[in-house]
Amino acid sequence: MPSRRSLLTGAAAVGGALLWGGPAAQAHPRDRPQAAQVLDIVTGEDGFTAPARAFAGPVPFRLRTTSSRTGHVGVVRLRAGATEAQFRARLRRVFTTEGQDNIQAAHALMATAELYGGGITHPGTDICFTAPLPPGRYLVLEYLDFEGPRGRDPQSGQEHLRSLTVHPTKTEAARSSCATLTAVDIPGQGPRFLLDGHITPGGPLRYVNRMQNQVDEAMFCPITDDSVTERDIQAFFDGTGGAPPFDLSKWLGTPPLSPGREVLLTTPLAPGRYAAITWVSSIHDARPLSMHGQHRIVVVR
Repeated sequence: MPSRRSLLTGAAAVGGALLWGGPAAQAHPRDRPQAAQVLDIVTGEDGFTAPARAFAGPVPFRLRTTSSRTGHVGVVRLRAGATEAQFRARLRRVFTTEGQDNIQAAHALMATAELYGGGITHPGTDICFTAPLPPGRYLVLEYLDFEGPRGRDPQSGQEHLRSLTVHPTKTEAARSSCATLTAVDIPGQGPRFLLDGHITPGGPLRYVNRMQNQVDEAMFCPITDDSVTERDIQAFFDGTGGAPPFDLSKWLGTPPLSPGREVLLTTPLAPGRYAAITWVSSIHDARPLSMHGQHRIVVVR
């Protein structure tokens, strides 16, 4: 099993739907929703560029990475009274602790910030994501910078992180999705991914976290062997299946979302089979949620 540290365990977080705007047909021309400009984020070992301002509503981003040691970019909002320095330190601690210490570290992190997801990509492939953001100040960050040698491993305080101010305004409604992937915890079974609809090449995919008191992410990794089954994926996460039955170098997806949050992904997935997985750790035992069965083979067509 790869040495990648599980990203985050869950912790209590306030979720909920976000409402904005009204019917454009009934609005005065000056008040009609405006098309939101796509905001570019470029991450790499030689620099990090991210927007400094946006307008409230469904905010579209396009992410590109120039290095395999970067490319896991997220949007977070600090809670009242929390500082950026606290957030940096607590996020780093999540990646340097295990077991009960890891669970406590994640509780501290989630008391510091609300996670709005983002994008995960690799060099040569851009990914777009749309996050519903109310007015306020946010942080745009490179998660891999906090994971030690897996990323650039910068000094504390030198991680790729930028401030984003979201101003009040009315923007267009978010694009409808062709499919919805939902993270849920099914009594008697455990954490699972539920899929509604059909994923199409380049089509918008909505990811929703409906877990209780548990942050979660979604990554899509190509499966090149048609014989791979869900049992093979489970065996890999159990540590009994040898090499991963999917391509970890080509993953696309979103970093963690707090409970009740959602993000719209426009992933350039080619037709084929993919493993939807998560490395986020369970709030109950600090083991990856996919080890508990939260993985799913999806077909893009």
